[in-house]
Amino acid sequence: MDAAPRSEFTSRMAAFQEALGKQGVALALVRQAADLFYYAGAPVDGFLAVAPEAEPLLLVRRPQRRRLESPWATVFYQDLRELPALLARAGLEPRGPVGLELDVLPVAFFNRIKELLGPQTFQDVSPLIRRQRMVKSEYEIGQLRRAAAMVDQVHEQAPALLRPGLSELELSAALEYRLRALGHQGLVRVRTWDLEVFYGHVLSGLSGLEAAYIDTPSGGPGFSPAFPQGPSLKALAPGEPISIDLAACVNGYNVDMTRMYALGSLPEPAWEAWSAVTEIYAVFEAEARPGVMPGQIYHRIWDLVKARGLQEVFMGLEPDRVSFLGHGVGLELDELPLITARFPYPLAANMVLAFEPKLFLPEIGMVGLEDTGRVTDTGIDWLTHSPREITIV
Repeated sequence: MDAAPRSEFTSRMAAFQEALGKQGVALALVRQAADLFYYAGAPVDGFLAVAPEAEPLLLVRRPQRRRLESPWATVFYQDLRELPALLARAGLEPRGPVGLELDVLPVAFFNRIKELLGPQTFQDVSPLIRRQRMVKSEYEIGQLRRAAAMVDQVHEQAPALLRPGLSELELSAALEYRLRALGHQGLVRVRTWDLEVFYGHVLSGLSGLEAAYIDTPSGGPGFSPAFPQGPSLKALAPGEPISIDLAACVNGYNVDMTRMYALGSLPEPAWEAWSAVTEIYAVFEAEARPGVMPGQIYHRIWDLVKARGLQEVFMGLEPDRVSFLGHGVGLELDELPLITARFPYPLAANMVLAFEPKLFLPEIGMVGLEDTGRVTDTGIDWLTHSPREITIV
């Protein structure tokens, strides 16, 4: 896979150091895998030590026998107890608040760091990192385009796989195989501590109405109580909506896309729901511009849904309805921004998000779409390009 150019890391680091200085953080210790990849080019068991006005230092416990492609100086250690001495040797001993990713750092690990670093105050730097990562560089958008092309290519092959009697699980496995063969890294990273996902949800008929234990519109029954989401052993049948919702990942970057299929035909309410979905897309495309608050888009779409009398089946069935219509994507599948009622930041050029309006029709199933697009001054630049119509096989 392509390594990011050094300029990518230096510009990211400069922005992060400026944000740390403005927040009064003397030293940030970046630990989470996606954040380490973003700033240092290498997920490791260790830390990236960042002060507002000093060269960053990558401290690595593992791996030590593999060459790391990082732009920053690297030191190795064996035990966490070495951390204070290593920081002091590099002139990075904290002389003020220490920043940590407190949204993902386990409490026991946090307490261990507090014990080692002594009487310091600690701040959560995750909001700084997540806000910075909302806006993608041209390099990042290039990686996302590659991932989008991958999922588009797999959807081209989907109709030939569909047949009555094939289980959701068999269909999902066939699609996952094709993603892997095209270079999918095999891991879909998420940030939310209790959010667990695989490649996506391949669901048919009433399976599409099964809510998951995670905060996603579609869920599915899965085929084990240990992982009750996604495809099950249910067989595909004529006259049911078939939803293929897949995340593709290239060089760490994820895109998300859903397309609809059916064997033979669909009942009339499904086509009526489909008409609403296409109208919702038109509203989103007309409204999504830099400077627009996501809440404005959210309420505009909900007004449309209510006018059509579909509010009881939009984005889930009560009490399991989700509160968002779209989510950022990038190194993680659950990035910012969010298309919600109260998201506090306006859209900006080069934000990339997955928009996913979905309707849950009792006795029929789920009907919806999802595409990944980039916000531009002139509108949404869609990265996923598979035809949006329901494909009847």
